[in-house]
Amino acid sequence: MAREGLTRARLLKGVAMAGGGALAGGIALGGLPERAVSKPSARQDAEILNFVLLFEHVQSQFYAQALKTAKLQGELLEFAQILAGQEGEHLAFVRKALGSGANKLPALDFGDSVTDPQKFAQTSLKLEDLGVAAYNAQAPNLTAGTLAAAAKIVSVEARHAAWIRDLVGQNPAPDAAEPVASADTVMKTLRGSGFIK
Repeated sequence: MAREGLTRARLLKGVAMAGGGALAGGIALGGLPERAVSKPSARQDAEILNFVLLFEHVQSQFYAQALKTAKLQGELLEFAQILAGQEGEHLAFVRKALGSGANKLPALDFGDSVTDPQKFAQTSLKLEDLGVAAYNAQAPNLTAGTLAAAAKIVSVEARHAAWIRDLVGQNPAPDAAEPVASADTVMKTLRGSGFIK
């Protein structure tokens, strides 16, 4: 598939930006600990897990919507079907871990990123790469037990990223070490996508 710009401008461009939190759909989108600045704690685990909950919500709903509207076929259809199920499982796992501490999830609007296979594939690639970077950025801020649980998810997220990279003709493992994205970058990227209402 040829590369194409997304009309949901700047979705997941990964440009590092400074700034604080914002509010989207009733969810605080900021204040996540930056890498290795504070000692892991249960309170910090909950903050990070609520961010993960939001991210998994975006991913699971993106794939569910794409299956309805993107006219996917072949391996791209198989990819979306598998990821819709797995991201839904990730969402349920994180929600269960948070229990009553889980934030309310916002409404989402994926615009034209789920209207055809090419736009879907390019958005999926960026979303999956950002997900892996986000998990890795927060890993040092988690307690040992929560980190062990998150590691089971991030390894699957990395496989998702490699699969979509292969489908769009990009190197599935372009770097010897996985890049990380700061919490601010991830949150600004999600806000800039226009997906979160």
